[in-house]
Amino acid sequence: MVKYNNVVPNGHSKKHWQNYVKTWFNQPAQEARRRTARQKRAVRIFPRPTAGSLRPIVHGQTLKYKIKLRIGKGFTLEELKVIDISKKLASTIGIAIDHYRKNPSL
Repeated sequence: MVKYNNVVPNGHSKKHWQNYVKTWFNQPAQEARRRTARQKRAVRIFPRPTAGSLRPIVHGQTLKYKIKLRIGKGFTLEELKVIDISKKLASTIGIAIDHYRKNPSL
């Protein structure tokens, strides 16, 4: 911190300012690269969903949140049994399984 009535210092320390400037000229190329990578990944994992595993819609547990819907951890084994999908097949085609959740509706 400068004290007293001195001359305002001129900073002469900006000799190599080009080293500290971040350019973004590769933004369009990176966008295209990410898009092709997403398409390749979708082809590679084809039967499975690209946005992650399929998960059920469940209600919150406490009094405050029970009216709100949220994404659950996974489907119960009983729910998978109703639609005739085995536990092993569900994990290979991208359906999340929750071993602990109980479904009172079934």
